[in-house]
Amino acid sequence: MQVHVEEMTSEVSVIEGELPMTSAQIEKLVKLVMKRISDHRREAARSREAMMLKSQSSAPFEVGK
Repeated sequence: MQVHVEEMTSEVSVIEGELPMTSAQIEKLVKLVMKRISDHRREAARSREAMMLKSQSSAPFEVGK
């Protein structure tokens, strides 16, 4: 079975019969993974924005002017 989360693809093999996790456990895991991906992207965007702001706001400094 393949699982696709935006850019990430993972292949998982399960022995026929009982699933190793319940549907509720799988749902909880999927929500956790999606939240972590979202948090990571938000932090990366904040970091990029902070660097852009710093680059734009640092004008050349000349002593005595």
